Amino acid sequence: MQTDEAWDDEPPRTAPYVDGAWGRTANPNTADGELQNIAAFATGFSRLSGSRRSAAKLVVWLILLGFAVAIVFGVAGIVSTW
Repeated sequence: MQTDEAWDDEPPRTAPYVDGAWGRTANPNTADGELQNIAAFATGFSRLSGSRRSAAKLVVWLILLGFAVAIVFGVAGIVSTW
């Protein structure tokens, strides 16, 4: 009795190319999706030059400053309740 051996001859699957914007493979609401979004942002940021790069840097620093201020006020609020 012969068996169908074509299933053993299939090539291995390769992961599709993901550019972070159009070829998404992960749910953006998961950790994997967030990592893809960060990678897409970093790729786009690295392609900028001149005044657009300076503006993007300013926006990133303002976001980081906002996080720092929120953390400081949060810690101060927790400490003041003791």
